[in-house]
Amino acid sequence: MKVKIGSSKLVKPFYEGNPPLTTDYMPLSVFDKVTYDQHVAVIYAYRPPTPPNAMIELGLRKALAVYREWAGRLGKDSSGEPIILLNDEGVRFVEASVDRALDETVTFVPSASLTSLHPNLEGVVEPVQVQIHEILVWLNGGGLHGPPPSDRRTRDKASAINGTNKPFSTFESLVAHLWRAITKARCLNGLETTQVRVSVDGRARLNPRVPNEYFGNLVLWAFAKAKVDDLLREPLPYAAKLLHEAVMNVNDKYFKSFIDFANHKVRQEDLVPNAVADTKESILWPNLEVDSWLRFPFYDLDFGGGGPYIFMPSFSPTEGMIFLLPSFIGDGSIDVFVPLFREKFDNFQTDLLFSRLECTSKIDLCLKKLHFGA
Repeated sequence: MKVKIGSSKLVKPFYEGNPPLTTDYMPLSVFDKVTYDQHVAVIYAYRPPTPPNAMIELGLRKALAVYREWAGRLGKDSSGEPIILLNDEGVRFVEASVDRALDETVTFVPSASLTSLHPNLEGVVEPVQVQIHEILVWLNGGGLHGPPPSDRRTRDKASAINGTNKPFSTFESLVAHLWRAITKARCLNGLETTQVRVSVDGRARLNPRVPNEYFGNLVLWAFAKAKVDDLLREPLPYAAKLLHEAVMNVNDKYFKSFIDFANHKVRQEDLVPNAVADTKESILWPNLEVDSWLRFPFYDLDFGGGGPYIFMPSFSPTEGMIFLLPSFIGDGSIDVFVPLFREKFDNFQTDLLFSRLECTSKIDLCLKKLHFGA
């Protein structure tokens, strides 16, 4: 696949009236400071007709006038604290074309070939980059399997073990099954400890509740741990319960205690051992990390011709980093992206698809719609 770059330029905010001062800045919260500092590339695909690139550029400029942070730059204040400079320097806007049809270019699996469909992520000063492609033929879908029959008896079983009137959530059940399947495929030592790190959004957990429109990071991590032997020997609800309890413990009290801690520990380096992950590591073995994008309204991004037909992350070569997304099929199922070492992947796929599920019936639907990434 060859990608031809037509133009690359900085796009700045478009203000209807007098522009604001470009000497202002926004301080970062403690949650901004301790989360990942990296660009994340995602892929959108739209059915024709699509608006001209000039219209998309104008829409981007108008959006930047409202969300000035994206057109700014990271910097530091006089005390050395990280800030966002509201200098309106702009975002990178790239126009490109591809030499083949979309159905031959974009597969349902993140791969290294996708990196040419977005700008380089290394050493970038712009907070946002946008690359638009003129593609000859748009994907029309096909080759997907319909939902399998569900067995509601498995839901009653899960409720009894959970000890409540509610079954484990789809997220907890699905991640629990993935945790066990990946652990088995990795052939870990039975006495070894494996853990799953889950990002937890604090908006609905803080009291008073923080609006979903809050602009910034408000995430801490939950850690579910287990001995390999216990994880594989016990039934599936054992893993689901570990995940459930770990996430529930990241509550209002936990978030506020973290804020209190941060107020006493001014230096950023004091926070690093508690929450920051090394995103340059490409191997999480024997652990996993789960990033759930299930509640992000990706499919609401409409440029006038309807929402995207496909949304997916680009290539992310971090072994053990799992992404959960709402499926582009639109039937409520979930797409799961699981990077594993190639020699372990066949065992994982076989065990995942043919093992008996012991939790909610929802997972039958989810597992049949997995999109595997190697």
